Amino acid sequence: MEPSRTSHPATSRALDPLASSVPLFDPSQMPLRTWCAGSREDAVTGLVAFPDFHSHIPRCLDAALDEGRLVALAIGDVDGLKDHVERTNSTNPASYGHLAGNEVMATVGATTRAWFREQPFDSGCAATFGGDEVILAAAVDDAAQFHQAVGVLRDRLGAVLPVTVSVALMFVTAADRPAERPQGWKHRFTDSLLGEVDRTLFLHKAARRAGRGQGGIIAVTRPLQAAKSRPEAPDPLALLPLPAACDLVHVVARPERIGDRGFLLLPCHGPTGQRGARLRVTFPTGTSKTVVAYALRGQAAVPHATVTDEVTGIALSVQGVRDRAPRSLPRDLADALERAGLDWTTVPEHEQAQILHLVTEAGAPEIRASRITAAVDAVAARKGTAK
Repeated sequence: MEPSRTSHPATSRALDPLASSVPLFDPSQMPLRTWCAGSREDAVTGLVAFPDFHSHIPRCLDAALDEGRLVALAIGDVDGLKDHVERTNSTNPASYGHLAGNEVMATVGATTRAWFREQPFDSGCAATFGGDEVILAAAVDDAAQFHQAVGVLRDRLGAVLPVTVSVALMFVTAADRPAERPQGWKHRFTDSLLGEVDRTLFLHKAARRAGRGQGGIIAVTRPLQAAKSRPEAPDPLALLPLPAACDLVHVVARPERIGDRGFLLLPCHGPTGQRGARLRVTFPTGTSKTVVAYALRGQAAVPHATVTDEVTGIALSVQGVRDRAPRSLPRDLADALERAGLDWTTVPEHEQAQILHLVTEAGAPEIRASRITAAVDAVAARKGTAK
């Protein structure tokens, strides 16, 4: 149901998503709750106009964080809108290209407004950002539920648009605010958060342009932390669960060095226990490998050899791995394979049987240890990555 305006009845608006917009928009129908009250409507999308959003949201964000709330910030970007406009302009003589772009954005706005009205959060808003982007901001109770809700919006947009929509999002807690807060810090802090979310979109878009990614994704990131001698653990509320077997999440991982070891921190909860959790990680180069994620200050971290100060984020696609290893796999061999980040299931079954026979038939502990080392080297050599 389209919102009504003082100059147009609701029934006529529902037939024409491009009917003219005026500042006399009924504020009760705006996609906002508490936040950004009194804002003007964007003329094409019917969402909160960005200048008003940008004016209000720093105070709304800080007030929610003061109350201990979890705040979600998301930016949705229409994939390939320029190509769609140019294609329409060259193939449809009844339409000129920029009108096609307006039609897309009007549909994005109508779909987002309908989605917003269904959401349970008590504080939030949906606004425009740039020419083909939408911002969602809300105080939420559960990160995973909001992530799923954004997936619903993404899917709805994909069903009604000639193009896909990609989304980047982050979750912010009071601990993410800067320690020093000079005059004007709220706006600078908010801009830095929106900038990180937007850069997440650009990182994944760059991978897509290089032929190593796809549109219509939801990418998750964390606020960029100031350099500290002793980094703090993130609030668990701001982290997503690790993907289950065969589930896929797109993230921007933060490089971090612990001693002489490099890691990539994922915006996810770390696995429980010392054995870690196996993940299939795809890098921007298109290279995929199975790694073991561990918990580092409660956050999931995967080993990464190349960590430099110049790189603050790496776009990854992360998939859960189903444990198909046989129950008879000896614990010491399984531990050695996990420490090396190797996937036992890549070894053909007949070779698995040979390796297991050699390990289990070892007559002494030192012989068993050397055979396990040889087995790990054999699995690594099969991948071309012998240690």
